[in-house]
Amino acid sequence: MRRLLPLIFLMHVFFHGEAGLGQGRAALTHVQEVKALTNAQASQHLTVKIEATVTYLRPVEKNLFVIDNGVGIYVRFGEDIGLIPGDRIEVTGYTEPSFRPIVVAKKVSFLNHGSMPVAQPATFADLIRSRWDAGFVEVTGHVMSAALDGGQPYQSLRIRIKVPGGTVEGIVAHPGKLEPADLLDADVRMRGVAGGEFDSKMQMAGVWLDIDSWQEVTLLRAHPADSWSLPLIPMDEVVFAYRFSNESKRVRITGTLTYFEPGALAVVEQNGRSMLVKTNSTLPMHAGVGVEATGFPTVAEENVRLEDGELRPVALSAQIRPQIIDWEDASAGKYAYNLVAMEGEVVGLVHDSRVDLFIVLSEGHLFSATLRHTSSDAYRPASDQQTPTIGSRVRVSGVCFMDSGNHWRDRLWFDLRMRSLDDVAVLRQPSWWTVKRMAYIVTAMSAVILIAVLWAGMLDRRLRRQTAILAKQSQEDAIRERRLARQEQERSHILELISSSAPLPEVLREIQAMVSSRLYGVSCWFELHSGSEDGSSAERPRGPAIVFQELFSHEGASLGFILATPRLQSSAEIDISSALVAGARLAELAIDTRRLYSDLRHRSEYDLLTEIPNRFSMDRHLDQLMLSGRRSEAFFGLIYVDLDHFKQVNDRYGHRIGDLYLQEVTRRMKLQLRTEDVLARIGGDEFIALAPILRGRADAEEIAVRLERCFDELFELEGLRIHGSASVGLAVYPEDGSNKEELQRSADAAMYANKEAKREGRFGTVAGSRRLQQFGSRNLSDLSA
Repeated sequence: MRRLLPLIFLMHVFFHGEAGLGQGRAALTHVQEVKALTNAQASQHLTVKIEATVTYLRPVEKNLFVIDNGVGIYVRFGEDIGLIPGDRIEVTGYTEPSFRPIVVAKKVSFLNHGSMPVAQPATFADLIRSRWDAGFVEVTGHVMSAALDGGQPYQSLRIRIKVPGGTVEGIVAHPGKLEPADLLDADVRMRGVAGGEFDSKMQMAGVWLDIDSWQEVTLLRAHPADSWSLPLIPMDEVVFAYRFSNESKRVRITGTLTYFEPGALAVVEQNGRSMLVKTNSTLPMHAGVGVEATGFPTVAEENVRLEDGELRPVALSAQIRPQIIDWEDASAGKYAYNLVAMEGEVVGLVHDSRVDLFIVLSEGHLFSATLRHTSSDAYRPASDQQTPTIGSRVRVSGVCFMDSGNHWRDRLWFDLRMRSLDDVAVLRQPSWWTVKRMAYIVTAMSAVILIAVLWAGMLDRRLRRQTAILAKQSQEDAIRERRLARQEQERSHILELISSSAPLPEVLREIQAMVSSRLYGVSCWFELHSGSEDGSSAERPRGPAIVFQELFSHEGASLGFILATPRLQSSAEIDISSALVAGARLAELAIDTRRLYSDLRHRSEYDLLTEIPNRFSMDRHLDQLMLSGRRSEAFFGLIYVDLDHFKQVNDRYGHRIGDLYLQEVTRRMKLQLRTEDVLARIGGDEFIALAPILRGRADAEEIAVRLERCFDELFELEGLRIHGSASVGLAVYPEDGSNKEELQRSADAAMYANKEAKREGRFGTVAGSRRLQQFGSRNLSDLSA
């Protein structure tokens, strides 16, 4: 079982919430203080405010491992704020119990980027005892298996090495240029965060390292020979290479693939002999192809098999046909892991999301035949054949997997693992006339007689009720006319609210009231998709059946639903449907009207290509900062960014590449800014970044340098590699200007000074442009020319 920390966190928040987390206690300010806690102390949700260095980020969960003064802990955060290993951060949150106390972060702030800590050499004995838990360590060993794991949302590389005392698995989040074939049987050094496999009781069950990238894996000695060049050996001689512990030598076998569960196991058979191969391989292979397999022999559950196996397809003409056997031979283990076929009668069927199970009676004995959905052939299109039912006579083909734990002379429980539904063939369907079906027929005839008697009594009662219904119908017609008039008034009122741009929640509440009134006061509410403004207020009732009508925009996209819980004694179903349709049409009109207004406002404030504020929006932000700065005597930074040679990008590669270049530039610059900073596009190749919170000019200069340096890496756009650069100018309020115009002129002058300095090769940095800013202010017109 992998780490259970995310699941534990979600369960705790669901049942207990975050109220009262460590209130009234002094905050823990050092990683060492958190590490020294017991789980009992951590369960009190102590407040934490620490500074530490990031050592690893989990790509999917976005959680962190951090370290300070050689002590590491796990931080549950779940947000991507652009951190990388080596970043110095401040974490604010509270403690939680787990395998060791962890920190649940409510806020993570970037401080600066520093260097990674020195990896500490670790032994297997220390790792399995968790003495280096969450610490940054290095281990050296011999690679037993290496495979790309494509089962995750991202592709990682799993490397298993043997070290003195055991094995360690490394999970490389960003494999880069590492190739599994180059690592197999090599000696490597891995640096990463120490962790482990855990069982359901949160006890250590194995050792692994969380490794950030390929740069943390060093090849010490390449493999002496290609694993696929080892001599082929017969399967019954595989055990000759077995050694105690993890000292076995790698061997190579060949044969036909008879069963394959990608990432788990495979069975290879040749000349009546078969071998189970444990493997992490996820190659797209199917039963019946020729394969070669390499791995380390081991004896487990009184069977020889290969561990840490690698597979590859080869040309092989021999086809394996199932050998027909009986229960005596199968239970004696003579055909363990061989492709066999058995006949019997189906006495039980089980189908769920993971397996299809057939219980078969053969020669007075039961055995199971299973189709695991993880098999590579499980979803192969089945041929047109009869479907087995209970009582069918079938022939089942599959690989004979034996149960473990019994002596070889005893009868063993076995399981035929099928590859697809084609492996079960119906020989004879069960007889139609059975005792069970006879009982069904007698029961049905008795029911018909009973219904006829009841119908005669009900007919008389229905005639008496018909007179009463006719008398009430006239009264109901009058009531219906009055209700229709009131409904039309309600509809007119809602249309007036929509045309007057009333708030959407208010309009939706009026629509709810209208629909509820038409359905005699039943509960009614809206459930809108994410992005729509929710006008619902009542919790979804339980008990009665729920009816609904879907809402659509004028473009045909689904907006959500209007739902109601009509009482059983309410009006006919046609009235329910018409009421919901009427409410849905009004809600669609209100939502589309509000969205049109919001879209127009968004287009006026944001650049449509880069989805960042435009010049109009930036001016408003700058006016607000000026007003705030005059009131509180605070200072802020304005950074002017002008892309170098952008016109050449458009002229050379076309406007599509130019647009992609601008989008990538925007993404990179946003990653260099803090949460509170604002980036705006004010022209074709001109940007302004506002830094509203500064501790000093150095903070603004650091941001400007990061913006300029983010162009150092090549831009790769649709196969093109483009060198990008930008000239950056910085101005700080009120030092460089007491009003908006002066501040923009100062930043513009600094930018042109920076651009001119790069042309002449004098400075070429933001710091250099600071020394030329005064010169640039006096000669702005000359630089522009």
